[in-house]
Amino acid sequence: MDGLFQEMLGASNVDIDTNVDIVFAIDATESMQPLIDKVKSLTLSFREELEKGLKENRRIIKNLRIKVIVFRDYYVDDKYAMEESQFFILPEEKQEFYNFVSQIKAGGGGDEPESGLEALALALRSDFVKDGDKKRHVIVLFTDASAHPLEQQEDGVPSNYPSNMFKNLGDLYEAWGKGQDSLGSTRNLGVQMAKDAKRLVLFAPSMYPWGEMEYQLENTIRKDMDKGNGGRDLELDDVIALIANSIA
Repeated sequence: MDGLFQEMLGASNVDIDTNVDIVFAIDATESMQPLIDKVKSLTLSFREELEKGLKENRRIIKNLRIKVIVFRDYYVDDKYAMEESQFFILPEEKQEFYNFVSQIKAGGGGDEPESGLEALALALRSDFVKDGDKKRHVIVLFTDASAHPLEQQEDGVPSNYPSNMFKNLGDLYEAWGKGQDSLGSTRNLGVQMAKDAKRLVLFAPSMYPWGEMEYQLENTIRKDMDKGNGGRDLELDDVIALIANSIA
């Protein structure tokens, strides 16, 4: 009990074992190759770098899994609009993680906006870890563009567009929620995250919907990325620091 009380105050002297799942949602449209190359360079040492970032917070990763969602634009490149990996266990499957990221090639998408909200919805529905007293379910989204409004579905969608997609931004906000159960929603929206474990880290420009999302959704942090610059302005140290901060 004393340890729990100290942890709540942020003054625990006890290292905390935590099961961590991270989903990377990566914009792979034409401008984004610099960011993809940076993520690739992290893959083989990602767990070690993350553990360094967590050391001062006395948080120890017990089990770490990472998954990748690659997105472009359903309304332009519907055949290549979305790709999803399995969860990779790190460090055991770091080579498989590296291999998956290595095959991502930036291309397509045309003009913005892109399908970032659809990628976020898919990430929310990932099969996150349920075991462990302490868990973190973290979504990390990278984009240098705005997102298509979900309401655009009303004007027609490609044949492979997800049939169970949120109909509007309000649905997504409800799924994230502020309540006690299933992230606060009273409807079954297919979300697998736990309320006390959910975290959202946005590397995105101050454009729709990312600029408002950091204020509207709890447990969310955003690092500004220059529009259309492909993440050239993003430092890997900032990526590790923000992810570590979201887990701590």
